[in-house]
Amino acid sequence: MELTQPVTPNPGAIKKPAEMTEPDLLKLGNHFVVKFHVLMKISQIYDSRNVALQQFVHESLQSINALIRKEGTFSLKIIRDELFLNDQRLRYSVEGFTSFKYLLTQWKKRLIGEVIFREEVDEETLKEFIYALINLEEGQQQNATLLSDRLASRGTSAIKVYPLANHENEDEAETLVKETQQEVAKKVFFETAGTIKEIINQIKGGQYADVRKLKRLAQKAVHLVMEDESILLGLTTIKNYDEYTFNHSVNVSIYSLAIGKRLGFSRKTLGELGITAMLHDVGKSKIPKEVLNKPGALDGEEWGMMKKHPLTGVEMILNLKQLGEINPGIVIGVFDHHLKNDLSGYPKLFQKKQVSLFGRIIQVADAYDAMTTPRIYKKNPLTPEQALAMMLKEKMVQFDPILLKVFIGLVGVFPIGSLVLLNTRELGVVYRPNSDPRWGDRPQVILLARDKKGLPKKEAANLMETDEAGRFRWTIVKSLDPNKYHLDIAKYFL
Repeated sequence: MELTQPVTPNPGAIKKPAEMTEPDLLKLGNHFVVKFHVLMKISQIYDSRNVALQQFVHESLQSINALIRKEGTFSLKIIRDELFLNDQRLRYSVEGFTSFKYLLTQWKKRLIGEVIFREEVDEETLKEFIYALINLEEGQQQNATLLSDRLASRGTSAIKVYPLANHENEDEAETLVKETQQEVAKKVFFETAGTIKEIINQIKGGQYADVRKLKRLAQKAVHLVMEDESILLGLTTIKNYDEYTFNHSVNVSIYSLAIGKRLGFSRKTLGELGITAMLHDVGKSKIPKEVLNKPGALDGEEWGMMKKHPLTGVEMILNLKQLGEINPGIVIGVFDHHLKNDLSGYPKLFQKKQVSLFGRIIQVADAYDAMTTPRIYKKNPLTPEQALAMMLKEKMVQFDPILLKVFIGLVGVFPIGSLVLLNTRELGVVYRPNSDPRWGDRPQVILLARDKKGLPKKEAANLMETDEAGRFRWTIVKSLDPNKYHLDIAKYFL
């Protein structure tokens, strides 16, 4: 289980005088990272008087000074592969992943670990800082001191810079291994979503779409699923309806790979299944956004467009030369993923055929994730338990009953991400299934408790623990709908 590491404040850090709500703070922090990423890149191309640079200097200043006015000080710090803003970990989004990765990479290359803005800064100060930062020689231990000295020599005391700290020594090696797996999983998740988005945008723009990166990410996902499937399954609780197509494609891939693992697929076959699931909805890129996001029911013409997307996806995949010699299973899987078990789905067939195994697996994964994900036109999705109940009702018509049984065994009686009420009247989030299938109703649960900063404490409740009389201390009474409690379940997996 991943626990948020305590952040040791720098001796020079100033305590914030006023509290800011966590969502506001993190929103401003994420906005700053995106703007600062662009500012660093542009400053390596243009001089300080360039109009484009001025725009991003101005936007970065707005973020920095807004944070300082609210918090009193603004600290951005690297701990391992995470960014912390005023001791709160920033959680990157699909669209912000590239900026986070760039900032972490560039600061680490220069061995810069923390930057503290002590007071509001002006345009000249920020430009002085940014050009001094990008001109540092990579790998030099004294870079933080050099940067601080340069700023001080120019009369700037508002910005303090500290070196990258070494966090390699841990009391328990096992904890480090688990955390490393968790961090790798998060990076694979967000990078895959970003890569799918990039590929789809390239295809829509008639540009060269390089899918080799997606193949490498699929192999990483296969490795993670083989090592510990529950880590990736936990990340499927990330539901971003603003980036639904890309987020959904990654989730479907994770569920599909976990099913494939249970079926005993080889790593090679799992890799092909992963690619198929990642690209299963690529044909939707040809459907107008106003149709995809229409709040009401689709008319006949619009529904006709929607039903064409599997065939359109096949045509697009056949044109992706970088996939090399395309395995027919990938193409057929994309074509089949909306053909129901009784062939009553779409595209309409002129001759009966058996739905491919890839297609049947993706059907199950696709339906479950769609049912449990909020959409622009469906803000309150089904709970995991409700989704499984609905799928069971349609198991003979829509789904392969054997694969559905495998899937239910995979996600458990109380699926990962379920909000549950315990007999102690405490609320909890199902973190992972019980490793012993005989105790499927006793998964690992994280209690909904928060620390002083309002962040999830991630305290575990061991549902196998008994008292002196041999009675279970905790038992799940029932599942609850997290939407009614305005809870973001994904926070417990990030």
